[in-house]
Order: sequence, then structure tokens, then C-alpha cells
Amino acid sequence: MGKQMKHLTRDALSLASVALMTALMGSATYAQDLQPLTVRLAFIAGGIDAPFFVAKSKGYFEEEGLDVTIIDGTGSTDTIQAVGNGSVQLGNAGLGALVQAAAQARFDNITAVFGLVQKDPSSIVSLEGSGIDEPKDIEGKRFATEAGNFSDGMIGAFAAVNDIDLDTIELIVTDNYNQALLRGDADFVNVWANPDGDKIAVFNAIEPPMLFADYGVNVLGSSVIVRKDWLSENEEAVRGYLRAITRAHADVIADPDEALDLFMENRPDADREAIGLEIEVMEQYRHTARTERMPLGYVDPEDLVETISLLETYAEIPTGWSTPEMVYTDAYLPEAE
Repeated sequence: MGKQMKHLTRDALSLASVALMTALMGSATYAQDLQPLTVRLAFIAGGIDAPFFVAKSKGYFEEEGLDVTIIDGTGSTDTIQAVGNGSVQLGNAGLGALVQAAAQARFDNITAVFGLVQKDPSSIVSLEGSGIDEPKDIEGKRFATEAGNFSDGMIGAFAAVNDIDLDTIELIVTDNYNQALLRGDADFVNVWANPDGDKIAVFNAIEPPMLFADYGVNVLGSSVIVRKDWLSENEEAVRGYLRAITRAHADVIADPDEALDLFMENRPDADREAIGLEIEVMEQYRHTARTERMPLGYVDPEDLVETISLLETYAEIPTGWSTPEMVYTDAYLPEAE
């Protein structure tokens, strides 16, 4: 190799090294510019959470200047506590659960900013041929349930609104309520129509689930919650976060197979078939009748008033403590396109 060629090769390597160093420095600077956010889900990640993983995998959070870490939850109550004590910045928790917790513990420092699941999937599920077609049909039947199922008062609300005499129902208290139904030891259970009812249907055909929301009892479900003092100092971060998940939700609707692939990249131990089913069926719970034509995330004030009223009446929370303005604001929703 001649001297000129050696010089050219050396110069090329030097330029490549400089370019590499510049790229690395640029990436480091970019990463430092992103605002870190930790988000806690309500439960173990499921198909309903697909937009969060799509937004993360497709860089939508980064485009909003955010470095988002998504962690699984163990229930709305724990997520509310985590947001409240500042261990996470944002969380997904039931709006009804927030109303209940705020009233019982007398706090006013957390608000919801985005409704994720607005039609409650809670339902009565029975096996095909059970004869349970209407609410009154559960009278005189055997009800398999866990001990804590009555704590939120909603089975009581369902009974009261539909003139059901709970005293005629035989209670079977067990942690394996679905198995009790499948074994024939119980006539019905109170579970989410999807995906819980779907899981039961894998083993035995079921009657169409009887949704509480279709019979006068709807408590607003999962929502994005944030501590108010943190929100006041990070308004643009919250707006960007909500823009990212709204954009990602549109992608989930447009291409659920891609959404499933991206979900599995983030949660490779999840049951792919079950997550795919959840992505498909859980969309029907994003809106109530009042918000069906409204943008994703918008919560109708009347739905919130009804949720508070149901909880005050049947979950025995202090009356008059929670107001719609205390627990929800639509001020940070993305502008409709």
C-alpha cells in the first residue's frame, strides 16, 4: 500500500472516529434532555395498556421530551398510594377508586387527567344453560365470590337498582370462584366480562355477560392520575404524555397486530394469545354512552356525578367530600384534530 493510500485510509478512519464520537455525544446529550417519568399501571400489564407500550416503542414519548419507564401495578389502591407518596409521577387507577380513597382518607392532592376505561366491565357471568338472563334471575342462585368483593359496594348497588333480594342468594366465599363455577359448585360469578369471562369461556360456554353498566350501575374505571402539586410544575410534560398515548391509541386501532408485537417486545413473558384478545375486546370499554363521540380521555361530568353518587350510596363513603372538580380535570387533554 502506497504512502498516499495509507494517509487516505488513516484520514478516513479519523473522520469515522470523529463522526462516531459526535453521534455518541449527541445521543448522550439527547438522553440527558429527556425528562424521566415513571408510570405505574393499575395491574399487571394487559391488552388495555397497549397504547403505552406502542408510544414507548415507537418513540412517541421521546418526541415529547420524555423518558418513560412503565412498571406493573398490584391494584388501583396501591397505584394511588404510589402517586400520592411521590414514588411514581403518573399512574393508572380507577377513577371510582380514586373517589373512594380520597373520601375515606380525606385527601385532595391527586387528580385524574385522562379517562382510559369509562364503561365498567364488571358483570355477572354464568355458564350456558344457567337460566340467568336478567338481573332478577340470580335470586335463589349460588354466588361464588372472594371475601373482599363486597367492599366496593357495587354488587349491592346492582342488586338495589335492579330490585334483587340478596338474602335469597347462597354465598360461596372462595379465592377460586371461577373454578367453582366451572365445577358446577356455583351458578354465577361477578367478574369482568372481558377478559375474565373470555377465560372462563375457554373451558365452558357461557351466557352473554350481564354488564352492570347496562343495568344502571357504572363506576368510571382506569384513568391517568397525577399528584396536583407535581402537575402544577410539570404541565407540559403531562400534556406531552397524553398526546403520546392518544397518538399511540390511534395506532392500536389501525394495526392491532403491530400493537401486539410491540407489547410483547416490552413484556415477553406475557401470554401472547390472551393479550391479543384483550387488545381486541377491551376497546368497547373506552367510552360511555355520553362520551362515545368525544375524544379519547374525555370524562363526562354526569358520568362522574353518577360514580360519586353510587359510591356514596352503596360503598358508604363520606357524603359530599368528593366533587367532580376535585378528582378530574380535562384541562390537559390533547386538542382534537
